[in-house]
Amino acid sequence: MGLFRVVLALLCLAGLSVASAADGVILTVTAKGCCSGAGSQTFTLAQLDVLPQTTVVTTTPWTEGKHSYQGVRLSELLKHLGIQAGQLKAHALNDYWAVVPTAEASQYPVILATRQDDKVLTRRNKGPIFIVYPLSDYPSLDQEKTHSEMVWQLDALSAE
Repeated sequence: MGLFRVVLALLCLAGLSVASAADGVILTVTAKGCCSGAGSQTFTLAQLDVLPQTTVVTTTPWTEGKHSYQGVRLSELLKHLGIQAGQLKAHALNDYWAVVPTAEASQYPVILATRQDDKVLTRRNKGPIFIVYPLSDYPSLDQEKTHSEMVWQLDALSAE
């Protein structure tokens, strides 16, 4: 009976970590004039999930084999917020950052992945958000420059 309680407690804790990720802010977007004039907008996982979702099945340099990634298209998020910028600064929780050209986000289905293989991304597996390019569908993207733009543990986007 003791083992049952331990397993039950672990399952409850796992559920709480997913729920708290859905409740807490995981992304902040800032841009002059965006967001109905507010200049910034924060998003929880639940708020990102309400936006149209796209699935990209691809390989990455950091994973083995193809995986299915789900999230909102970067171009859709920019449209939703009224951002018209040539590039974005993508900032990660570990202070890594990269400049992401918005033209690529319009040309290709670049997504802000919040799930891999139908599981919510966590910090341990590149979450809460991972910028994913469709490398398998567009081999010309599979290069070091694009890899550097695939920011994981993304927590902020700002228009440059």
